[in-house]
Amino acid sequence: MEVDIILEPDLGPAQLVELATAAEKYGIRALWTSNYFAHWDPFISLVPVAQATQRLKMGALAVSPFEMHPLKIANALLSLNELSGGRAMAAIGAGEGNLDAMALHKPQKIVVAVREALEIVIGAGHKKLAKDGFKGEEFNVTYPCAYDWLKAPPPFVYGTAYRHMMMRMEARVADGVFIGCTPTEIIEPAMEQVRIGQAKREPGMNPIRVNAFWAWHVKTDRQEAYRESRRELAWRARKLDGDLIKLWLSPDEVQTVVTNFDKFVAAWFDRSGNVQGVPEELCNRLCEGLTSTGGLQDLDREIERYRKFAKAGQTEIALRLHDNPMDALKIIGEKVVPALRL
Repeated sequence: MEVDIILEPDLGPAQLVELATAAEKYGIRALWTSNYFAHWDPFISLVPVAQATQRLKMGALAVSPFEMHPLKIANALLSLNELSGGRAMAAIGAGEGNLDAMALHKPQKIVVAVREALEIVIGAGHKKLAKDGFKGEEFNVTYPCAYDWLKAPPPFVYGTAYRHMMMRMEARVADGVFIGCTPTEIIEPAMEQVRIGQAKREPGMNPIRVNAFWAWHVKTDRQEAYRESRRELAWRARKLDGDLIKLWLSPDEVQTVVTNFDKFVAAWFDRSGNVQGVPEELCNRLCEGLTSTGGLQDLDREIERYRKFAKAGQTEIALRLHDNPMDALKIIGEKVVPALRL
């Protein structure tokens, strides 16, 4: 299994370059920067990364075709891909927060729309829009687009997914599937959906790759690691979906979490990591189930978790870094990457 890192969207290009050059030395496969509504543009901020590195892949996560037409996504991605010599990637999905911020709406046929977006973006990279453009139910490209200026190998395009129908579709048409926050307890049903879709891929397509978002909160200070992890809990597991968190909680505890979800959000906004009205021990159990949280003494447990992901069929894991990303990268590069190569 290979290791990617995902960085906070408020890091500027200079910080990205510093982290990217270190990541390349540590053997990290790829660096992702998040696409949020009021932060650095991911494609533009990755240009200095492309110029400062030689092997490291780089990508924007996640880009919604409902905020940016697929042809314009393709243009941005292909431009970055040319500048990086064929190392650019993108993860395309339906999107949530960005759409809410701009009062944009998803179509009723979300899976159809994301499929069409993937077909346009991938098709552009393979120069398949040169003759007739693209005609779909939700998206169209009315003019032929030859992309004669492309020289680099086509970029790699993932589809992002939580739901099984989306996973099956993306495994059929995309280069890869990027799964969101799926613990080892439920990774196998998700991978079964990927295999169903993969079986319907057209002849000649490359084998599917499977990546997954996973939050990293491992620090030398174990107490601080749990505080940071609790702070971010509101955004884990489909916003603490009751059907998922029951894997670690009793029915009464699940109800406590559901009833107090606004307190989890408040703990993120005030950056405290203190979830009012919810026992800290309960929150810590969620941290351990839904993320990699702990001190250096917990690394063996987390490495074993990643090996379970790999055994299920994941080809890479994307670790989401938060505070002090260089410290996190050092631990991952020195301890996790070598262990997963064994």
